[in-house]
Amino acid sequence: MSRIPTWKGRLFFGSLRLMYVGPLGETRPHAHHSFQILLSLGEPVALRDRGQRVVTCHASVIPPDVEHTVVGGAGSVVLLHVNPDDLVGRRLRTLGIGAEADAWRYAGEPLRTCAVQSPPRRWAESEALAQALLQALQADTGAPPPSHPAIKKLLRLLPEVLEEDVRLSALAPRVGLSAGRLSHLFGAEVGLPLRPYVLWLRLQRAAGDLRKGATLTQAAHAAGFTDSAHLSHAFRRTFGITPSEIAGVVDWVLPPPE
Repeated sequence: MSRIPTWKGRLFFGSLRLMYVGPLGETRPHAHHSFQILLSLGEPVALRDRGQRVVTCHASVIPPDVEHTVVGGAGSVVLLHVNPDDLVGRRLRTLGIGAEADAWRYAGEPLRTCAVQSPPRRWAESEALAQALLQALQADTGAPPPSHPAIKKLLRLLPEVLEEDVRLSALAPRVGLSAGRLSHLFGAEVGLPLRPYVLWLRLQRAAGDLRKGATLTQAAHAAGFTDSAHLSHAFRRTFGITPSEIAGVVDWVLPPPE
């Protein structure tokens, strides 16, 4: 099997979640700043940790910023990437998953109770599967949506101004709050700081533009990245892959408009 992943499945990219469904090939050693929840829908997957320990499993949970390698892929898997800084990510952190492959397999055992009849094809199906996986891990917080008018206004505004100045000091006057008050309210109502939220929005925006046929440079500038290299670096750091590895290969599925 090739050392480069065969990304020929579907990619569901929403706010603070990314799900890939399809074949998984072998990879080089890599790490990413997101939790990776893996469930194989067929044969087991072989994973290797930095200490060269290898486990074979049908399910695993790999914590953020931990080096891992897929040394034995599978024909159909579900990979769910979860932002480590939001409410769900913080709940997953309480599991205390270590950097060893055995710990990833042990953490993933509850996922095997999820009966997946067929891989999701539509956005609603991917959302239902993501919730089932998180519920199996007891990480679905069920937090209510933001209710403060200023935060609701900001959440509507942010996708339209990603290429502009999106620092707290610039956004606060646009929603009638001080920077300090906005920082506190955003964290309390959304569940994570503004900066990582904006990064995921930018990655999602870039993914949407790439899906429509934009070049890496065009997608990077439209999403507020300095250039294509900046976008590729952020994408790899977050998900362990670059946009060029999957652009034109996977079937991108984006959430319906709000």
